Amino acid sequence: MTGIGMTIAFWVFAAAAVGLSIAAITARHPLRSAFFLVGVFMVTAALFLLLEARLVAILQVLVYAGAIMVFIIFVIMLINLRSEQLGSKRVTLSKAAGLIIGVGLAVSAMMVGYRAISAKPLPEGFGQVEAVATTLYTRFAFAFEAVSLLLLAAIVGAVVLAGKKGQKKKG
Repeated sequence: MTGIGMTIAFWVFAAAAVGLSIAAITARHPLRSAFFLVGVFMVTAALFLLLEARLVAILQVLVYAGAIMVFIIFVIMLINLRSEQLGSKRVTLSKAAGLIIGVGLAVSAMMVGYRAISAKPLPEGFGQVEAVATTLYTRFAFAFEAVSLLLLAAIVGAVVLAGKKGQKKKG
């Protein structure tokens, strides 16, 4: 793909990622949010493919869009929220102010980032299995394990909350 084609593809995927992220945050039902998040993961994988990081793109789809989303959807369905428990959709002044500030920060970041972008060549072995594994299990080993413990704690918490909710109905 040519330089202009890569640039156009990047901006299309970046806009899709931002749009899907906003949809995931603003969706009223948690299951819809989870499906929008799957879309964000897929678009992120496409961005990794543009960087020629094929391994990271495949891992993005398998680990995040596959395994992690199965856990998240399982927890959402285990909690089993009803429409009346979700509350009504409200537009408040703080939400509007947050949207305006967020858009302003995003535009500022894009302007700064656009000026700072330079076409530097990728380092040798970028995105290859050995380079990723070495970095992940040496430099980022603690962060890798901390994230896995955080996900485990979130799932256990959801199961405990769902169990308490089920006990109230029986008793």
